[in-house]
Amino acid sequence: MRLKIVLAYEGTGWHGWQIQAPALALRTVQGQLEQALSRLAGVHVAAFGSGRTDAGVHALGQTVHCDVEDERFPKIRDWRHALNALLPDAIRVLSCEPCAGDFHARFSARAKTYRYRFWQEPGFALPWLGPFVWRCGPLDEAPMRKALELFKGTHDFASFANAGTPVKDTVRTLYALELAEESWDAVLTKAGPSLPPHRPCLRLDVTGSGFLKQMVRNIAGLLHDVGKGKLAPGKVPSFLQGRPRELLRSRTAPACGLTLLKVHYGDAFPGSPASEAACPESPCAESLCPEGSCFARQGGRA
Repeated sequence: MRLKIVLAYEGTGWHGWQIQAPALALRTVQGQLEQALSRLAGVHVAAFGSGRTDAGVHALGQTVHCDVEDERFPKIRDWRHALNALLPDAIRVLSCEPCAGDFHARFSARAKTYRYRFWQEPGFALPWLGPFVWRCGPLDEAPMRKALELFKGTHDFASFANAGTPVKDTVRTLYALELAEESWDAVLTKAGPSLPPHRPCLRLDVTGSGFLKQMVRNIAGLLHDVGKGKLAPGKVPSFLQGRPRELLRSRTAPACGLTLLKVHYGDAFPGSPASEAACPESPCAESLCPEGSCFARQGGRA
């Protein structure tokens, strides 16, 4: 029987999703999940993820598939509960359900959405957000938005791929990109005193057919330089023509700010024709539609 598992994890302290060396297997999310699955199944179970996340990168919707013996599945009443009882607190199973035998976490995916957070306030960072943001200081949003528009579509992203994972093709399609402000004032005011005056956190959502190694982090690094006035937005097209990574001087943004938000398996995802047709008020005002079909109105490492 094939199972589809959706995971959330805090990447801090882990060596990424994928097992790289047997000796360090239990320092990876995949290693921890396989250990838990194997204990429940009574035999070794291999877990296949939708793609890699690097050390320090988080996930809210990493999707995994695995196979267990048919007669074993009904012997455990609640696989999600049982797995979470065996996993570290930093790794949580959100769902674990039987799926079609030909479902593949990586090859069945249509698109992925990543989120990167820039914390602009230099005076303080909220303790519960600290591990999930880049504390980069003030940024100018207007030129960043201009630069962002130039990324949409199909381009050669070789300039945004770090070395380490050879690929035959560096052309990828980005369907939707959004830069939005996040404020915690409304939430905190209901519970007590509001925050002192501060700059808002910026949220970058990127949906694409697939991603090269650290591609989203390199896009975030370029946007950072644009927001700091170090790079003009009009320079972006020159980096979308298959040029070497060395020609892009922007740094790779820190892993802590990046989260794999969702892996899309249907036809409706941010920027897709099906998503636009399903949402009459596109672009939406919310970061996620209630149905989870589209954003604020693929398979590599980002």
